[in-house]
Amino acid sequence: MHSFPLHYLPIVFCATVIITFIVSYAMSTALGDVSALFPYISDTGTLAPESCVFGQFLNLCAFLGCLSIYCWYGHQMDRLENLGNPRSHILHAYVSLGFGLAGAIGLSIVGNFQETSLLVVHLIGALMTFGFGTLYIILCSHASRKHLRSPQWLWVLRTILASICLVSLVAMFLFAGLCGGIKKLPPAKWDPNDENYVYHALSTTFEWVMAFAFLCHFLTMTYELRDYKLDPVKVRYRYVLPASEEQPLIT
Repeated sequence: MHSFPLHYLPIVFCATVIITFIVSYAMSTALGDVSALFPYISDTGTLAPESCVFGQFLNLCAFLGCLSIYCWYGHQMDRLENLGNPRSHILHAYVSLGFGLAGAIGLSIVGNFQETSLLVVHLIGALMTFGFGTLYIILCSHASRKHLRSPQWLWVLRTILASICLVSLVAMFLFAGLCGGIKKLPPAKWDPNDENYVYHALSTTFEWVMAFAFLCHFLTMTYELRDYKLDPVKVRYRYVLPASEEQPLIT
């Protein structure tokens, strides 16, 4: 079996997320469940049948995201070991891994607990995805500059993406509060004539911007992971007898 180049993993993750967004948006708008302009991402996967597709695909995205995050953590630890960095840098890697995995798990929670059924759990998942995800990107940007001696263009790009995520996170929740929050009754449709519609449009716009900034960060991982490959896993039988003790074939 051939080795699997690890830099394909974040590419597959990003492609799966984009496909999920496109399919759920197309289904929800075609069925009239959401307004075509400025829906929240999770609004496009709130009602059946699009909620089924949205939840299933986000589970897959969460799994691929965890794999990508863990592989980049492996690169980070390998790099730190080669550079002989202090223990504080290794602790930094552990913390960033924890935030990254928590953000990916939040993605699965968002997909499986719709806002119209369990709003509190849905919001917890969203906070995990966007909050921990933003912290993860900030920590990775810091590590790229201070710990890993990454090329200047790479840590500058990651710093810009981290800044976009942080500003978008604050703006999204700020404008969501100003527009009165999430409409609890389906369908979650907003009309331009609604009160505070402008705040709603700004909130959803920043959410989409943050989501695509996340994807861009994952794509930057391909630069480092291109130097790594995943070898096929070997499965061995535990109870292999020595050659001298092998039983003869019965004839």
